[in-house]
Amino acid sequence: MVYLFLGDDLARKDTQISSLKKTFFKNPQAVFFDYESLDTITLSVDILKKSLITLPVLSAKRLVVVRNVHQLKAADIAVLSAFLKKPPGHVDLVLESAEVALKGELKGHAASCRRVVFSTASPGNAFDMARLMTAGKAKEALKMLNGLYDHGTHPLQVMGALVWYWGKEGRGLGTDKFERGLKALEEADLNIKRTRLKPEYAVEKAVVELMAIRRNVILPSAPKA
Repeated sequence: MVYLFLGDDLARKDTQISSLKKTFFKNPQAVFFDYESLDTITLSVDILKKSLITLPVLSAKRLVVVRNVHQLKAADIAVLSAFLKKPPGHVDLVLESAEVALKGELKGHAASCRRVVFSTASPGNAFDMARLMTAGKAKEALKMLNGLYDHGTHPLQVMGALVWYWGKEGRGLGTDKFERGLKALEEADLNIKRTRLKPEYAVEKAVVELMAIRRNVILPSAPKA
């Protein structure tokens, strides 16, 4: 697994890294052998390459953190690119940057990572998104939804807000529309729990369907597999 921790909230990033260390290293001594934190500002030639090929000593995997990844030099970017094409199973990698997006030669690598933005600026919450839905602002609601995902909100947390939203808004639309909305929510829940769809997409689909029901728009049925 490769994690990409972006944003200016260093404290939250450090908390998440500490959580990963606890998950990885059941033996307290393992952190001294199988954990390594590098900073690109002081990174010497070939150190990154060596860190990524070194095998774990006391744990199933090593955990390597590369801070200020946006300042990697060309030679190290080449090492990282080769790693991301086929990540080995013996190491998990955390790429950290105060930037909110990778740029330049690194830009294309974000898709290979599990990306989370840790920002001191509030992205709002799922109930704020539901209020945008009430106001009929579909584009803004979906944009906020993606922002919530970037800040680590789990799709099931959003589902709780959608159930609240539909209980509040759907009943006034009549029995037929209310039940159609409940069915959309039930389908999203099943899609998440039974991994029929990627959880983020399942919730986005439910948001679109609920807003369409509210506007009295009939969406085309998805093609059968």
